[in-house]
Amino acid sequence: MLAAMPSENSRRLELFRLALVLIGRGSRDIPHPLTLHFNDVLHQARILSDDPDALSPNVTPQAVQLASDMLVYEGLRDALQGVESIGDVSPAVAHKVLQNLEPRLAPAD
Repeated sequence: MLAAMPSENSRRLELFRLALVLIGRGSRDIPHPLTLHFNDVLHQARILSDDPDALSPNVTPQAVQLASDMLVYEGLRDALQGVESIGDVSPAVAHKVLQNLEPRLAPAD
């Protein structure tokens, strides 16, 4: 039963993941606040993954988790290659990122 519970990582990246799930299901009508959150987390995570010393109180915990995952999971880095904002995410890219976001768990769908 405990294995069915979401991990701390998936809860922390829940909104980032939600945007990917919506895009993966073909929705291009992502709510503006979710778009802003996705872009902010991605931008901060890229800065942190390139320079871990860039950590500051303004960096969100979600960005820290994503940056950490980007450093640990090579597939995630590859899946996010060329993605600068949510507008760059196609359903195929969303699926690939979701598969690599937390590879030790089964996908949501």
